Amino acid sequence: MDKRDIINLFPLLAFDPGFSISSPEDDRYNCLAWAMMYKDRWVWPPVDEVGNPLPQDIDIYTWWPNDVAVGLHVKCLVEAFEKIGFEICASWEHEDGYVKVALYYDPQTMDMTHAARESRQNRCWMSKLGSNNDIHHSTPYTIEGELYGKVYCIMKGVG
Repeated sequence: MDKRDIINLFPLLAFDPGFSISSPEDDRYNCLAWAMMYKDRWVWPPVDEVGNPLPQDIDIYTWWPNDVAVGLHVKCLVEAFEKIGFEICASWEHEDGYVKVALYYDPQTMDMTHAARESRQNRCWMSKLGSNNDIHHSTPYTIEGELYGKVYCIMKGVG
């Protein structure tokens, strides 16, 4: 994808001075994996096409933390990040010693849609767009919209 394609999907990026494409397309990992700092797996709960849980050993294409609720509800995503050491916090702004993530959801269905991570190096935000590019953006809010919905919460973990 090029910048024009990405801006068509996320119109607020047109006004984001920090927006840039930071990697080529890569289908080995998705946004949840990227936010969890993995680049070798596709993180998604083992669910069927309508969101019903499947036994975790059936889905060999995705990874989900053990002992975490399986489903598409955004609270399952919060629990997955809590399982790996994150906690909900009040602000998206940088805090020394922590890495922050933003979890997104569809407000109508309450389903999880995306996760973005703060960059420790340059204090911008980074997103993996499905199997497409990684991008940088200035705040977690500049990718809100029709595709990813809204920020549900900000979480922080020891960085």
